[in-house]
Amino acid sequence: MLEISEPVVAVATPAAALQPLAQAFPQGPVVIIGSGYAGYGLAQALRNADPQLDIRVLTREDGRNYSKPALSIALAQGREPAALASESPLAVEQRLGIRVYSHCHVERIDSQQRRLYTNFGEMSYGQLVLASGASPVRLPIAGADDALLSVNNLHDYHTFRERLTGARRVAILGDGLIGCEFANDLAASGFEVSVIGLGNWPMERLLPQAVGQQLQDSLSGLGVRWHLGTTLERFERTAQGYHLELANGERLQVDMVLSAIGLRPNLELARDAGLDCARGILVDSHLQTSSPHIYAIGDCIEIDGQLLPYLAPINQGIQALAKTLLGQRAAVSYPLMPVTVKTPVAPLCLLPPPNGVEGRWNCTATDDGMSAVFEDARGAIHGFVLLGRQAQTQRSAWLQSCQANQQNVA
Repeated sequence: MLEISEPVVAVATPAAALQPLAQAFPQGPVVIIGSGYAGYGLAQALRNADPQLDIRVLTREDGRNYSKPALSIALAQGREPAALASESPLAVEQRLGIRVYSHCHVERIDSQQRRLYTNFGEMSYGQLVLASGASPVRLPIAGADDALLSVNNLHDYHTFRERLTGARRVAILGDGLIGCEFANDLAASGFEVSVIGLGNWPMERLLPQAVGQQLQDSLSGLGVRWHLGTTLERFERTAQGYHLELANGERLQVDMVLSAIGLRPNLELARDAGLDCARGILVDSHLQTSSPHIYAIGDCIEIDGQLLPYLAPINQGIQALAKTLLGQRAAVSYPLMPVTVKTPVAPLCLLPPPNGVEGRWNCTATDDGMSAVFEDARGAIHGFVLLGRQAQTQRSAWLQSCQANQQNVA
């Protein structure tokens, strides 16, 4: 096996540089498509377990290592975009002893020949992992063009911060988790924020009404204005910024519009390769796709009918998949994993009840927020929401109750 003693960043790697590497490994390397949390996290786990394994990461991005969750809270923290990247691709290569091919577009997968076709040339693989992530949902809004900005990676965030220069009024399209996080960050930084959403209250699909309304009140205290039960219908550029027309007839004048209405798994490459897909790339308990030697992990997958676009399940997947790729097949197991929402004005932690469990929310006010539990007809707890700092003290006890009740149901 050829040892990589001097990793080289392939920012402009020619096709000829790929061919000898592929030939040097007759069994083929482990190739990971995607340099996000899942991709780099898996590379780290593989390297920790095997110091000699040939690992390659192919990414459409520039290959910098950064924390995606930090993008929605960096403004109020005073962190510049450049400070969000913890490592250059060269530093990642040197630390892990891997190859990183930046700005590498995988155009086609030949699963029969275990071969990739990229803008740099061809590359063989032994095991392939799709960590291709998800992309922002785009609404077909008249007049929006490229003025409707989404933040899904570090490059997007650079553009976002550039457009904020000289801006004062920001509209956020989307009243879900990411929309609320950005609303908190922008309002706390002194911007006039308007949130436009279809829900009757923020995060309606995750929160009971009483908690959602209290979250709305907390963000309103920062100056956030709400336009709920409606959506953006028309978008017009003016000399003063952008003129927005909402479906309910309201009109807004803003300097910038941020779209945060959700993400959709990136499936094009997998579908073109003939892999089974539904809402995400379909994987089994070992994160294997419908094709041998091809696996998937992260925001792009669908497992047991669920999309799990959070860090905790990705961490579970990384540990299991690393073992599987190294010959010790391990099924991924997902414990109950509460989600923390980054809204400092109203700290929020939630564990949604499982699909199919019938019950109702029981809400209790606290001194600085609210706690809510989802109870079935027997009073057994299957989910919870904690809003405010005082409520967070109940997290461990309620998580234990949910775990016990989950075992009883199973």
